[in-house]
Amino acid sequence: MQRCLCALLAVSSFACGGAKAYQAIWEPSASDLAVEAPDSFTVTFETSAGDFVVAFYRDWAPLGVDRAYHLTRHDFYAGARFFRVNPGLVQFGLSGQPALDSVWADLTIPDDPLVGSNTRGAVSFAKAGPGSRNIQLFINRQDNPLYDTCCAGGFPPIGRVVSGMETVDALFDGHGESPVNDQDSIMALGNNFLDQRYPGLDTITATRVVESRD
Repeated sequence: MQRCLCALLAVSSFACGGAKAYQAIWEPSASDLAVEAPDSFTVTFETSAGDFVVAFYRDWAPLGVDRAYHLTRHDFYAGARFFRVNPGLVQFGLSGQPALDSVWADLTIPDDPLVGSNTRGAVSFAKAGPGSRNIQLFINRQDNPLYDTCCAGGFPPIGRVVSGMETVDALFDGHGESPVNDQDSIMALGNNFLDQRYPGLDTITATRVVESRD
């Protein structure tokens, strides 16, 4: 039964190959979420516009990097749309599956101290206030020093695009900020809503994690 459900939901490119991968996304346990990321690792984001690679550094923001490690190695973002694209940043992270996003809505992590800076290429979690980070990320397309100081502690970077920034710059930006105002609808209706209301958005097709080796 679980395999059939897994196939229908298409959680990730490998989820149907093992119940553990399925459960880590749809039924995350406290022990799953407590796994520490390596000191550094890279993730290739395969997208409809091309690939880009992000290097994550745990000493920048350990809680944020641990969460990103969990999500990317289990391919949580497969199917996610880049729903906010403006000259300053690209935002993504809602999976496009309302049932899945509801699982993660309350799985927030505490804030990390701000160590890095939101310069061009830096990747940070979005948040709606203190202690509200969960699944949404943004990539700075320009230097954004305001994000280091605003919003109750700023937005601590967790990594940086090290290859493929030209892909980030090329993501479809025809709807700009508009989808941000419809996040409740995105949460409730998923990609069906985005595809109808905001057609043409680029999509993440898969994430591939490569851990650093000493």
